[in-house]
Amino acid sequence: MLEVSDFHSNPEAAAFGVKVFHLVAGVAGGVVRSFVVGRYGVVEATGAVIVGGLTAGYGTPAVIPIATKWLSIAGYPAAGLDGAVGFLLGLCGMTFAEVAIKLARRWKGPAGKLDIPTDHNIPSDRKGSCR
Repeated sequence: MLEVSDFHSNPEAAAFGVKVFHLVAGVAGGVVRSFVVGRYGVVEATGAVIVGGLTAGYGTPAVIPIATKWLSIAGYPAAGLDGAVGFLLGLCGMTFAEVAIKLARRWKGPAGKLDIPTDHNIPSDRKGSCR
């Protein structure tokens, strides 16, 4: 079990495979998102905080190498980037989730059917081509 004292003695402390520091930065981003949007009720604000924390917790390790590379190309120091990336991912977490859901619904198509191309719904001039 993760204790508060573990976080103070070990900044790399993790819970459920997520660094606590990334999770906290994402939660902070979710809180800011809920204040900035303003129209959120309690449920939506809580959702923004949870989604922000999860997005940052699991997304920060993937984004750090990319952000470090781009910042080094631009000549900026990349020290202490974990918190900033986690916060920004937390801030944008709900937007990422909303876009993913909209894309999934669009891909699913009408009446709950997946819009997967088959020979029956490909125009005759495109059958057999990879275009």
